[in-house]
Order: sequence, then C-alpha cells, then structure tokens
Amino acid sequence: MFVAGVDGCSAGWVAFKVELSSLTTSVETVDLASWLTERPPNLAVLCIDIPIGLLDHPRACDIEARKLLGRPRRSSVFPPPCRAALLGRDHASASDINERATSKRLTLQTWCISGKIKQVDDIITPQKQSWAFEVHPEVSFWALAGQHAMKHRKKRTDGVKERLKLLRREFPEIERHLMNRPPDVGKDDLLDAAVAAWTAQRVHNRQACQVCEPERDAKGLSATIWC
Repeated sequence: MFVAGVDGCSAGWVAFKVELSSLTTSVETVDLASWLTERPPNLAVLCIDIPIGLLDHPRACDIEARKLLGRPRRSSVFPPPCRAALLGRDHASASDINERATSKRLTLQTWCISGKIKQVDDIITPQKQSWAFEVHPEVSFWALAGQHAMKHRKKRTDGVKERLKLLRREFPEIERHLMNRPPDVGKDDLLDAAVAAWTAQRVHNRQACQVCEPERDAKGLSATIWC
C-alpha cells in the first residue's frame, strides 16, 4: 500500500511515492489520467497539485490559502479558470470566456496549465475525491514548517535549499531522488511532488485539514485545499 504526491512537469506528471509499510520512497513519471480512470490497486491516497472543483466565482480555498501564506508567497496561489474557459482555443479566447463568466481574465500562468486542469477535470468525480485530493505545495510547505511560509522562491537556489531542509527530515532519500530525477522533471517539480506526498501521508493518517470549508461546483466536486 502506498500514497503519492503528483505535480505537473514538462514530462507530464511526476509522482513521489511512499510505501506505507516501510516508508521507502520512489519517484517516477506517471500517466495521471490512467491513475484517475482506474485507481492503482495499492494506492491509498493521491494528492495532486492542480485545482479540483471549478467555480464561476473566486474559490474560498484560494482566498484563504493566500491569507495563510501572506506576502510574497501568496502570489503562488492564482485563480483557476472557470470550467467553460477550458474550452478556449488560445489564451485570448479562454480569457474572454472566463471574463464573461467571472469578470476576471486569465493570467498566462493559469492558461499554461489549463490543459492539465482539464485533464483532471474531465475524469475526476465526487466519488474519486474520497482518495484523490487537491493540494498546493506552498500551503503544504507552510504546514510542514510549523505554519511559516517559505522565504524564497522555489526555483531559486536558496528556495531549493529551504524546502530540501524541511523534506530531509521526512524523506531521508530526498537528495538522492533530486540528483537522479527523471528527464524533464525540474528540481522544484520533484520537491512539490514530495511535499504533496507528505500531505498524502497526513490525509491517510487522518492528520490533514482543509484550509476552509469546501464549496461544491456544478459537477458536485469539492473545491478545497488539503494540508
């Protein structure tokens, strides 16, 4: 039996897996759509760094996550698109759709991950949310650090060292995984997947919490962030 944290990367999706019996860890790129379509038989909990539950108004969990993180890390929590905007053919058309529904245009950053958001949104169901959960890495790092936000950006050398120091206590093999990560997986991608796996452990052990009360979208999905 294992738990996993998954983060998007240039290779698609990278998973950080933790075997629950031995606490041994491993890293691999995975076909997330296949995992969500047919749950791997030994997968206990999956935590994904992607918005789940799309609304036509600002999500309460994103607002609360920004409050928890404060400046400057609050900027890492950006508003996801409404579901209709996922059908936009390009950034401009998706922004137009989103603006009509929510009065807000889409940032380029949001547009760039819209394909991954849609991939998950097309498959996820309220029933699957009993084992597949949304996380945000910076919120998980905030929790891991005793409710203190990270000081440095995750792509900077200081940011990698800061996050690595926290994860080393939980996953002794983290540096080896970082050195031997799969092609097209950035250091920040692997660290984000690892802290998502830490949250997955907490969910499995009933130690995790949500940043606020969840909302329900039109599909009945729970819009919330776990940490």
